[in-house]
Amino acid sequence: MKSIEELIKMVSIGATLFWNDPDPIEGNDYTVTYIEPIDESFDEDTPILIQYGGGSEAEVFLHELVKKY
Repeated sequence: MKSIEELIKMVSIGATLFWNDPDPIEGNDYTVTYIEPIDESFDEDTPILIQYGGGSEAEVFLHELVKKY
């Protein structure tokens, strides 16, 4: 994602998001299953709490989240 506004839009339309983990573990499912409530008070440097795959949690940065195609 490039902006918080883009992320808010993707969440609001129900887009499937993927965590592009900078240090991935082979075989992990990085499909985001939960993202903490966000608003315009977040900025590009604010860590965002997510859950992915089988319920694992991570704090990730905006640029690490991508729309899954």
